[in-house]
Amino acid sequence: MVTVVCALAAGLLLVGAVAQVTDLLRHGLQGYDGAPGWLNLCGSSPALLDPLAAARLIEGKGRGTGFACAVMTIDLAARASNS
Repeated sequence: MVTVVCALAAGLLLVGAVAQVTDLLRHGLQGYDGAPGWLNLCGSSPALLDPLAAARLIEGKGRGTGFACAVMTIDLAARASNS
């Protein structure tokens, strides 16, 4: 059961990574107008971190779950602070 949940979560992370890469291609690294550079970097980082978290989940490493949660928290915090 855990393996199915991890595979599903990894798939969703990969979908998120595709969305992030699409945003980067459309808007570049400065996707958040008027936001400081660090916030733009945090907002763009899931393009790289999502696939890494997905790989950790697929490997079955215990730290994959924590890493995936950290990546999602960073992404949500960056988006919330720019709203």
